[in-house]
Amino acid sequence: MNISSPTAGLTISSKMDIYDMGLRDYRESLLQQTALLEKRIKGLVPDTLIMTEHLPVVTLGRLAGEGDIDRAFFDSRGVDILRTGRGGKNTFHGPGQLVLYPLIDLSLKKKDVSFYIDTLERAAAGALNALGVPASPGESARGVWVEGRKIAFIGIAVKKWVTYHGVAVNINNDTEPFTHMNPCGESGIRVISARECLGRRLDMAEAKSVFSRKFAEELEASYGPENAVPVRR
Repeated sequence: MNISSPTAGLTISSKMDIYDMGLRDYRESLLQQTALLEKRIKGLVPDTLIMTEHLPVVTLGRLAGEGDIDRAFFDSRGVDILRTGRGGKNTFHGPGQLVLYPLIDLSLKKKDVSFYIDTLERAAAGALNALGVPASPGESARGVWVEGRKIAFIGIAVKKWVTYHGVAVNINNDTEPFTHMNPCGESGIRVISARECLGRRLDMAEAKSVFSRKFAEELEASYGPENAVPVRR
């Protein structure tokens, strides 16, 4: 596969691989994610975290409806609208948005999807806090929020208890495309980025380092170090 080596120089669990794909077309990264998913299901690779940014694309989850998107706006800008196998409804991806795809074997941890999503939200909120953004998981809605505005979106899938898809976090990306849809299929949702919160662009390499570290820490805190299993041959 055309994928980078596990990212070096990050403080991570020795039992989890972390890959940085850089900026990728959504279809290409999905193929690579799926290939690693199948390897994780077979026990050929350890739990894995993929980090990437996508070229502009709208993705529709299993529950998405066409009426929640201004298709004419995205068509006029040459932005693809793609159906995916993840949960949830619709969202937008673009350069400057950090997308994390964890491939985690829940059968070796805790077979509870809601608990896993809670873990994702805490990890994303904790990483944003470390970067100076006052974010927190939603009290009555999924995702991560900053003063009533959504900054991170959750959309996962599970195959044979191995997770895929994941969380998209607005770091430096343009949030204007979100005004041409009902994000997550809900009207009235306002969206914000870390750049807008802080009034400056964030260093993406630093953001990736913080997110990978916080994810590994939250995974261990939620499931315990004994569940970070080695590769099975």
